[in-house]
Amino acid sequence: MAELQMMIKLHNNNHHVITNNYSTTPIIPCRRRTSTSVSLLCRSPKSSSSRRDPFSSVKYDAAVSRRARGVGGLTVRAAFDSAPSATTETEVVVEQPVEGENGTVTRFRKVAAEEEEYTADVAAFEVRKDGGWWDNALLQLRLMIAPPWQRVQNGSVLDIHLAGEISDVKGKFFSPEFTLPQICENFAKAANDPRIAGIYLRISTLGCGWGKVDEIRRHIVDFRKTGKFVVTYLYSFQEKEYYLGCASDELYAPQLAPFGLYGFALSASFYRGILEKMGLEPQWVRFGKYKKAGDQMTRKTIAEPHLEVLNKLLDDRYDYWMDVVSSSTGKRREEVEKFVNEGVYDMDRLKEAGLLTDVLYEDEVMSRLKAKVGLQKDQILPMVDYRKYSGVMNWTLGLNGGKDEIAVIRACGCIAMTSGLVNFPGDGVTAPGLIEQIRIVRESKKYKGLVLRIDSAGGDCLGSDTIWRELRLLATEKPVVASLSDIAASGGYYIAMGANAIVTEKLTLAVSIGVLQGKMNYAELQKRIGYSNHVVSKGKYAEYPTAGYRALRPDEKQLLEDTTKHWYKVFRDKAAISRSMSIEEMEKVAQGRIYHGSHAVEVGLVDAVGGMARAIAIAKHKANIPQDRPVRVVELTKPNSGLTEWITALGTVMAGLGGGSAGAVSEGPKFGHHGVEARMDMSMLNGLDGGGGVSEFNPIFTIMKSFLKLSLGSI
Repeated sequence: MAELQMMIKLHNNNHHVITNNYSTTPIIPCRRRTSTSVSLLCRSPKSSSSRRDPFSSVKYDAAVSRRARGVGGLTVRAAFDSAPSATTETEVVVEQPVEGENGTVTRFRKVAAEEEEYTADVAAFEVRKDGGWWDNALLQLRLMIAPPWQRVQNGSVLDIHLAGEISDVKGKFFSPEFTLPQICENFAKAANDPRIAGIYLRISTLGCGWGKVDEIRRHIVDFRKTGKFVVTYLYSFQEKEYYLGCASDELYAPQLAPFGLYGFALSASFYRGILEKMGLEPQWVRFGKYKKAGDQMTRKTIAEPHLEVLNKLLDDRYDYWMDVVSSSTGKRREEVEKFVNEGVYDMDRLKEAGLLTDVLYEDEVMSRLKAKVGLQKDQILPMVDYRKYSGVMNWTLGLNGGKDEIAVIRACGCIAMTSGLVNFPGDGVTAPGLIEQIRIVRESKKYKGLVLRIDSAGGDCLGSDTIWRELRLLATEKPVVASLSDIAASGGYYIAMGANAIVTEKLTLAVSIGVLQGKMNYAELQKRIGYSNHVVSKGKYAEYPTAGYRALRPDEKQLLEDTTKHWYKVFRDKAAISRSMSIEEMEKVAQGRIYHGSHAVEVGLVDAVGGMARAIAIAKHKANIPQDRPVRVVELTKPNSGLTEWITALGTVMAGLGGGSAGAVSEGPKFGHHGVEARMDMSMLNGLDGGGGVSEFNPIFTIMKSFLKLSLGSI
């Protein structure tokens, strides 16, 4: 591909104030500089949908091997300016590749890139405006004709209990979990429901990440702005649970509630010594200085680059937690930090320090709730359970949205080309299923845009690439915005690159542009247990994909390194194209490094900080939908954890694990061209969630999974 040439002309342009339907206060727009020559993903939604992707047959090494720079060395990339003063508008004239009949780039034509505006922070949900006596009468009528199971007594308190894992995919009737979409929807409905006086939020140890916690916290803060109260009761808590609870009006806990506000810690487990004693030799190749997936099996101690990243992540999280908690409690940061370093174990100390409203039993909290809603102690407090309230339909509250529809697709879990052998509902993403949903959005005229919610540490490279391609095609016709949840790393970030814009929470674990593949040599183990096999092959590399019974030959090792390096370059170069960076610029921030969301924004790998509401607002803007016009958000991802699916999954396990595809369990590094993995190893981040770790952080569980895969021959 010929060198990408750009001419940038800068001129000043004053800010102007815009409003949107998520907030009643004026907000200042952020600016994004985009380059249509570097990626079609940056093209305006008005672009012709009939034009084929000119990069579909272009080698990425050549496409972005030269520096795409303008006057004064300014890089044309997706970036947001947050300064409230006068901003700089960038007018870009670029060379647009034109595709010939044979699919190759034959020439370049000049096009102008548009300066796009993005709304700043928006409220987590829309609050229905008071339309006068007529609208209020219609609201009361809808509430009266609602089915009995949707009726709620006036002056009720919504009871929400948060504990354990919180999924990003809405569950079915038989699902025991309370998912993030349900939580957020309940807050939005309760804010608009005249029958709900406030929320009683009960919190036990959480197993989710910080992305979901920030999303819930945003809903708590915005709910309180309506004048209704949020009272939180902590059964057990550490930093994460307290971070969530301190956003409420009042915070209580029992005298003997287990708690610990001691700061953040991490641990990295290494099993290489154990494997050596068992006669197992991991032979894996990774590309990227910071790509540490697999270190637990290949190393005995932590590597310096890995330690550097973890220290950075811990520093960022510690500082952010301190700032938010001190601001929420009205304390100086020094006071909160001093309290944390004192090793407090007595609940009364929290009350004395002003970090807790009071130390009470739950019946005492109930008495205070009665007083808040104007009831006497001997009266019964009307409460509605969050599960029942989930059944209250939006139309009864006048929250139908508008005529325009924005689709939401959720990509949560391990990414694979096919469903896993032990594939319980909701535990992964299969590329064909996700692609089918994306095509529905692309082919349907009723959807004006797509918000892709991502909560994935990665997985199969081929699966990630096919999803990326489908998103890329959609993004040339309709706006696509990626919203990052707890984690969007490796393959999770790979698919996010297919969007027009990427929005992240501040503490989301994101990016990790790196690749790994390899095998486990179990020749010594076979010798110890008396097992042997004889392989007959023809072709120099015929045994290469499945040579687990012996060590790799030097030429096979070279082939392994070459194929892994090739996949890394493809990943890196596509990232450079999607972020409008040169190869040199991308290489500096890639290398398998994991970032917090806020840091990823600083280095240009993500566009903005925010939750689902901001992602929807950006999608509306790109679709030319006025921000004050309501839209209908349509969830296309099927709910998980239905009874039928659980019975099917259980039957699969009982039928025997050995009857399926050898590569079906795709939780770890695999060997061969189609088994290349783009994944971040979560087991190397033990303790980073600040308490209440998830199952993937359990080293014993990790070993069990690894040996299960060995027995199935998938490595």
